[in-house]
Amino acid sequence: MKLFFVSDIHGSETCFRKLVNAGKFYGVDVLIMGGDLAGKELVPIVDDKARFRGSDFAFKNDGEVQDFERRVAAVGGYALRTDEAFIDRLRSEPDLAEQTLRDLIVQRTEQWVELAHQRLEGTGISLLIGLGNDDFEELIPHLDHGPVAYAKDGTVDLGEFDLVSLGWSNPTPWNTNRECSEEELKDKLADAINGADPATTIFNIHVPPYDCGLDLVPRLDESLQIQLVGGQPDMVPVGSTAVAEAIAQHQPVLSLHGHVHQGRGSTRIGRTVVVNPGSEYDDASLLGALIEVKPNKVKRCQLVAG
Repeated sequence: MKLFFVSDIHGSETCFRKLVNAGKFYGVDVLIMGGDLAGKELVPIVDDKARFRGSDFAFKNDGEVQDFERRVAAVGGYALRTDEAFIDRLRSEPDLAEQTLRDLIVQRTEQWVELAHQRLEGTGISLLIGLGNDDFEELIPHLDHGPVAYAKDGTVDLGEFDLVSLGWSNPTPWNTNRECSEEELKDKLADAINGADPATTIFNIHVPPYDCGLDLVPRLDESLQIQLVGGQPDMVPVGSTAVAEAIAQHQPVLSLHGHVHQGRGSTRIGRTVVVNPGSEYDDASLLGALIEVKPNKVKRCQLVAG
Protein backbone atom coordinates (compact mmCIF):
# COMPACT_ATOMS: atom_id res chain seq x y z
CA MET A 1 0.00 0.00 0.00
CA LYS A 2 1.20 3.48 -0.84
CA LEU A 3 0.03 6.35 1.37
CA PHE A 4 0.59 10.05 1.85
CA PHE A 5 0.37 11.31 5.43
CA VAL A 6 0.10 14.88 6.73
CA SER A 7 -1.01 16.41 10.01
CA ASP A 8 -1.75 19.75 11.66
CA ILE A 9 -2.94 21.82 8.72
CA HIS A 10 -4.94 24.02 11.14
CA GLY A 11 -7.43 25.55 8.74
CA SER A 12 -5.02 26.21 5.86
CA GLU A 13 -6.99 26.27 2.62
CA THR A 14 -3.81 25.96 0.58
CA CYS A 15 -2.55 22.98 2.56
CA PHE A 16 -5.82 21.11 2.21
CA ARG A 17 -5.96 21.66 -1.54
CA LYS A 18 -2.36 20.45 -1.83
CA LEU A 19 -3.27 17.37 0.21
CA VAL A 20 -6.15 16.46 -2.10
CA ASN A 21 -4.02 17.03 -5.21
CA ALA A 22 -1.20 14.89 -3.75
CA GLY A 23 -3.24 11.74 -4.33
CA LYS A 24 -2.86 11.75 -8.10
CA PHE A 25 0.52 13.48 -8.05
CA TYR A 26 2.16 10.75 -5.96
CA GLY A 27 -0.03 7.90 -7.19
CA VAL A 28 -1.09 6.77 -3.73
CA ASP A 29 -3.85 4.47 -2.55
CA VAL A 30 -4.84 6.53 0.47
CA LEU A 31 -4.37 10.03 1.86
CA ILE A 32 -4.34 10.40 5.64
CA MET A 33 -4.76 13.67 7.53
CA GLY A 34 -3.65 12.89 11.07
CA GLY A 35 -5.46 15.57 13.05
CA ASP A 36 -5.73 19.24 13.96
CA LEU A 37 -7.88 20.08 11.01
CA ALA A 38 -9.25 23.22 12.68
CA GLY A 39 -7.62 26.64 12.56
CA LYS A 40 -7.36 28.95 15.53
CA GLU A 41 -7.42 32.52 14.18
CA LEU A 42 -10.49 34.74 13.71
CA VAL A 43 -9.79 37.85 11.59
CA PRO A 44 -12.57 40.48 11.64
CA ILE A 45 -13.13 42.84 8.70
CA VAL A 46 -14.90 46.02 9.82
CA ASP A 47 -15.64 49.07 7.65
CA ASP A 48 -13.33 47.75 4.92
CA LYS A 49 -10.42 47.53 7.35
CA ALA A 50 -8.63 44.64 9.04
CA ARG A 51 -5.56 43.80 11.07
CA PHE A 52 -3.73 40.56 10.40
CA ARG A 53 -0.46 39.31 11.86
CA GLY A 54 0.78 42.74 12.88
CA SER A 55 -0.21 44.62 9.72
CA ASP A 56 -3.15 46.92 9.03
CA PHE A 57 -5.15 46.64 5.81
CA ALA A 58 -7.63 49.04 4.16
CA PHE A 59 -9.68 47.93 1.17
CA LYS A 60 -10.93 50.05 -1.72
CA ASN A 61 -13.46 47.59 -3.12
CA ASP A 62 -14.98 44.14 -2.67
CA GLY A 63 -12.35 42.56 -4.88
CA GLU A 64 -9.63 43.60 -2.48
CA VAL A 65 -11.64 42.21 0.43
CA GLN A 66 -11.99 38.88 -1.34
CA ASP A 67 -8.25 38.77 -2.05
CA PHE A 68 -7.59 39.40 1.64
CA GLU A 69 -10.03 36.66 2.66
CA ARG A 70 -8.19 34.20 0.41
CA ARG A 71 -4.84 35.31 1.86
CA VAL A 72 -6.10 34.72 5.40
CA ALA A 73 -7.61 31.33 4.52
CA ALA A 74 -4.41 30.20 2.81
CA VAL A 75 -2.55 30.24 6.13
CA GLY A 76 -5.36 28.95 8.32
CA GLY A 77 -7.26 32.06 9.43
CA TYR A 78 -10.99 32.71 9.22
CA ALA A 79 -11.93 36.17 7.94
CA LEU A 80 -15.26 37.50 9.20
CA ARG A 81 -17.06 40.50 7.70
CA THR A 82 -18.83 42.14 10.64
CA ASP A 83 -19.36 45.41 12.51
CA GLU A 84 -18.06 47.09 15.67
CA ALA A 85 -21.13 46.12 17.70
CA PHE A 86 -20.49 42.42 17.08
CA ILE A 87 -16.77 42.84 17.78
CA ASP A 88 -17.66 44.35 21.16
CA ARG A 89 -19.82 41.31 21.88
CA LEU A 90 -17.00 38.95 20.92
CA ARG A 91 -14.68 40.74 23.35
CA SER A 92 -17.16 40.54 26.22
CA GLU A 93 -18.68 37.11 25.52
CA PRO A 94 -16.02 34.36 25.30
CA ASP A 95 -18.63 31.69 24.54
CA LEU A 96 -19.89 33.69 21.56
CA ALA A 97 -16.34 34.14 20.26
CA GLU A 98 -15.71 30.39 20.58
CA GLN A 99 -18.97 29.47 18.86
CA THR A 100 -18.40 31.97 16.05
CA LEU A 101 -14.99 30.44 15.33
CA ARG A 102 -16.41 26.92 15.52
CA ASP A 103 -19.15 27.78 13.04
CA LEU A 104 -16.55 29.06 10.58
CA ILE A 105 -14.43 25.92 11.10
CA VAL A 106 -17.42 23.67 10.38
CA GLN A 107 -18.31 25.72 7.29
CA ARG A 108 -14.80 25.42 5.86
CA THR A 109 -14.61 21.72 6.72
CA GLU A 110 -17.85 21.09 4.80
CA GLN A 111 -16.40 22.94 1.81
CA TRP A 112 -13.18 20.93 2.01
CA VAL A 113 -14.93 17.58 2.19
CA GLU A 114 -17.09 18.50 -0.81
CA LEU A 115 -13.97 19.54 -2.75
CA ALA A 116 -12.21 16.28 -1.88
CA HIS A 117 -15.30 14.30 -2.89
CA GLN A 118 -15.36 16.00 -6.29
CA ARG A 119 -11.62 15.56 -6.90
CA LEU A 120 -11.26 11.97 -5.63
CA GLU A 121 -14.53 10.34 -6.70
CA GLY A 122 -13.80 7.59 -9.20
CA THR A 123 -10.00 7.75 -8.76
CA GLY A 124 -9.72 4.84 -6.33
CA ILE A 125 -7.97 7.17 -3.88
CA SER A 126 -9.51 7.60 -0.43
CA LEU A 127 -8.98 10.37 2.12
CA LEU A 128 -9.12 9.59 5.84
CA ILE A 129 -9.38 12.58 8.17
CA GLY A 130 -8.57 12.23 11.85
CA LEU A 131 -9.07 14.71 14.66
CA GLY A 132 -6.41 16.16 16.94
CA ASN A 133 -6.36 17.84 20.32
CA ASP A 134 -7.32 21.23 18.81
CA ASP A 135 -10.37 19.79 17.04
CA PHE A 136 -13.86 19.21 18.44
CA GLU A 137 -16.43 16.44 18.24
CA GLU A 138 -18.97 18.50 16.23
CA LEU A 139 -16.73 18.10 13.17
CA ILE A 140 -17.21 14.33 13.01
CA PRO A 141 -20.59 14.27 11.18
CA HIS A 142 -19.10 16.42 8.41
CA LEU A 143 -16.17 14.11 7.60
CA ASP A 144 -17.87 11.32 5.61
CA HIS A 145 -18.69 11.87 1.94
CA GLY A 146 -17.89 9.39 -0.82
CA PRO A 147 -14.14 8.68 -0.81
CA VAL A 148 -13.70 10.90 2.29
CA ALA A 149 -14.10 9.26 5.70
CA TYR A 150 -13.50 9.97 9.36
CA ALA A 151 -10.48 8.13 10.80
CA LYS A 152 -12.32 7.29 14.00
CA ASP A 153 -10.70 6.63 17.35
CA GLY A 154 -10.33 2.89 16.92
CA THR A 155 -9.69 0.64 13.94
CA VAL A 156 -10.44 1.37 10.27
CA ASP A 157 -10.12 -1.45 7.72
CA LEU A 158 -7.80 -0.47 4.85
CA GLY A 159 -7.96 -3.86 3.18
CA GLU A 160 -4.60 -5.51 3.76
CA PHE A 161 -3.91 -3.19 6.72
CA ASP A 162 -5.73 -1.92 9.78
CA LEU A 163 -5.41 1.75 10.67
CA VAL A 164 -5.54 2.25 14.45
CA SER A 165 -6.28 5.91 15.18
CA LEU A 166 -6.42 8.04 18.31
CA GLY A 167 -6.90 11.81 18.08
CA TRP A 168 -6.10 12.80 21.66
CA SER A 169 -2.98 14.17 23.36
CA ASN A 170 -1.47 14.23 26.80
CA PRO A 171 -1.93 17.54 28.71
CA THR A 172 -0.65 20.75 27.08
CA PRO A 173 -0.23 24.28 28.52
CA TRP A 174 -3.24 25.41 26.44
CA ASN A 175 -5.98 23.11 27.79
CA THR A 176 -7.20 22.13 24.34
CA ASN A 177 -10.37 20.25 23.42
CA ARG A 178 -9.09 16.68 23.22
CA GLU A 179 -6.41 16.06 25.82
CA CYS A 180 -6.32 13.80 28.85
CA SER A 181 -3.99 12.23 31.40
CA GLU A 182 -1.40 9.62 30.42
CA GLU A 183 -3.42 6.99 32.30
CA GLU A 184 -6.52 7.85 30.28
CA LEU A 185 -4.48 7.80 27.07
CA LYS A 186 -3.24 4.33 27.99
CA ASP A 187 -6.83 3.10 28.33
CA LYS A 188 -7.94 4.78 25.09
CA LEU A 189 -5.00 3.21 23.24
CA ALA A 190 -5.83 -0.25 24.58
CA ASP A 191 -9.42 0.13 23.38
CA ALA A 192 -8.28 1.38 19.96
CA ILE A 193 -5.67 -1.34 19.40
CA ASN A 194 -7.93 -4.17 20.58
CA GLY A 195 -5.76 -7.08 19.50
CA ALA A 196 -4.81 -5.81 16.03
CA ASP A 197 -2.13 -7.85 14.21
CA PRO A 198 1.16 -5.90 14.46
CA ALA A 199 2.34 -7.13 11.05
CA THR A 200 -0.52 -5.36 9.30
CA THR A 201 -1.26 -2.54 11.73
CA ILE A 202 -0.56 1.15 11.12
CA PHE A 203 -0.89 3.48 14.09
CA ASN A 204 -2.31 6.95 13.41
CA ILE A 205 -1.92 8.56 16.83
CA HIS A 206 -1.93 12.34 16.97
CA VAL A 207 0.62 12.80 19.75
CA PRO A 208 4.09 11.29 19.19
CA PRO A 209 5.80 8.94 21.64
CA TYR A 210 7.75 10.54 24.47
CA ASP A 211 11.47 11.23 23.94
CA CYS A 212 11.62 9.71 20.47
CA GLY A 213 13.39 12.71 18.93
CA LEU A 214 10.21 13.76 17.07
CA ASP A 215 8.57 15.47 20.04
CA LEU A 216 11.01 18.26 20.97
CA VAL A 217 9.70 21.79 21.62
CA PRO A 218 11.12 24.88 23.35
CA ARG A 219 10.68 24.72 27.12
CA LEU A 220 8.17 27.29 28.43
CA ASP A 221 7.89 28.96 31.82
CA GLU A 222 4.61 29.50 33.69
CA SER A 223 3.85 32.57 31.55
CA LEU A 224 4.46 30.52 28.37
CA GLN A 225 7.69 32.34 27.52
CA ILE A 226 10.39 30.35 25.72
CA GLN A 227 13.35 29.51 27.95
CA LEU A 228 16.88 29.79 26.57
CA VAL A 229 20.11 27.95 27.28
CA GLY A 230 23.27 29.48 25.82
CA GLY A 231 21.12 31.87 23.80
CA GLN A 232 19.19 29.04 22.14
CA PRO A 233 15.76 27.59 22.99
CA ASP A 234 15.98 24.80 25.54
CA MET A 235 14.36 21.90 23.70
CA VAL A 236 12.48 19.31 25.74
CA PRO A 237 10.35 16.25 24.87
CA VAL A 238 6.58 16.62 25.22
CA GLY A 239 5.31 13.40 23.65
CA SER A 240 3.26 10.76 25.41
CA THR A 241 4.69 8.04 27.61
CA ALA A 242 1.52 6.00 27.04
CA VAL A 243 2.04 6.16 23.27
CA ALA A 244 5.72 5.22 23.63
CA GLU A 245 4.71 2.22 25.74
CA ALA A 246 2.00 1.14 23.27
CA ILE A 247 4.43 1.22 20.34
CA ALA A 248 7.10 -0.67 22.27
CA GLN A 249 4.62 -3.35 23.32
CA HIS A 250 2.60 -3.83 20.12
CA GLN A 251 5.28 -3.06 17.51
CA PRO A 252 3.04 -2.03 14.59
CA VAL A 253 4.77 -1.95 11.23
CA LEU A 254 4.30 1.84 11.02
CA SER A 255 3.32 4.61 13.45
CA LEU A 256 2.16 8.03 12.18
CA HIS A 257 2.09 11.16 14.35
CA GLY A 258 1.76 14.96 14.29
CA HIS A 259 1.03 17.43 17.11
CA VAL A 260 4.64 18.64 17.45
CA HIS A 261 5.13 20.92 14.46
CA GLN A 262 8.90 21.12 14.94
CA GLY A 263 9.26 17.33 15.16
CA ARG A 264 9.73 16.58 11.46
CA GLY A 265 11.52 13.31 10.86
CA SER A 266 11.43 9.55 11.17
CA THR A 267 12.93 7.07 13.60
CA ARG A 268 12.47 3.53 14.89
CA ILE A 269 11.16 2.07 18.11
CA GLY A 270 12.11 -1.58 17.87
CA ARG A 271 10.80 -2.79 14.50
CA THR A 272 8.30 0.08 14.18
CA VAL A 273 9.00 2.95 11.80
CA VAL A 274 7.81 6.15 13.53
CA VAL A 275 7.06 9.25 11.43
CA ASN A 276 6.18 12.89 12.13
CA PRO A 277 6.01 15.00 8.94
CA GLY A 278 5.95 18.26 10.93
CA SER A 279 3.83 21.28 10.04
CA GLU A 280 4.37 24.67 8.42
CA TYR A 281 0.71 25.44 7.74
CA ASP A 282 1.17 29.10 8.72
CA ASP A 283 3.42 29.50 5.66
CA ALA A 284 0.90 27.60 3.49
CA SER A 285 3.53 24.90 3.04
CA LEU A 286 2.36 21.28 3.16
CA LEU A 287 4.80 18.93 4.86
CA GLY A 288 4.08 15.26 4.33
CA ALA A 289 5.41 11.72 4.32
CA LEU A 290 5.19 9.47 1.27
CA ILE A 291 5.25 5.88 2.48
CA GLU A 292 5.11 2.43 0.87
CA VAL A 293 4.29 -0.36 3.29
CA LYS A 294 3.72 -4.08 3.09
CA PRO A 295 3.09 -6.58 5.90
CA ASN A 296 5.99 -6.51 8.37
CA LYS A 297 7.96 -3.94 6.38
CA VAL A 298 8.09 -0.28 5.43
CA LYS A 299 9.62 -0.31 1.95
CA ARG A 300 9.95 3.44 1.59
CA CYS A 301 9.50 6.52 3.76
CA GLN A 302 10.23 9.89 2.17
CA LEU A 303 9.56 13.26 3.77
CA VAL A 304 8.31 15.74 1.17
CA ALA A 305 7.25 19.40 1.13
CA GLY A 306 5.18 21.45 -1.25
